[in-house]
Amino acid sequence: MDPRTWDLGQLLAAFEATLRQHSKDEAAWNRTLAALTAEPKEVRDARLAEAKAAAAAGAPPPEAPGRMTLDDAEAMLARFAASDAQYG
Repeated sequence: MDPRTWDLGQLLAAFEATLRQHSKDEAAWNRTLAALTAEPKEVRDARLAEAKAAAAAGAPPPEAPGRMTLDDAEAMLARFAASDAQYG
């Protein structure tokens, strides 16, 4: 097998398998995984500063990252329905 022919998904899976294989135990693997998937400090600090500024101004808090509003969810479902109708 030549890793130079692998796509990104295969490379990342191999990297994850190597990290997991060299973890001393499950707790070490969980710490490594948490460190890899954690929100970067700069992003977290910027988000907290934005929330504090909104609270000081009496404005509603900013949306949480990765969260959808009800309007966003309904719009997405409408797009899915339109797509299904187009191909169905």
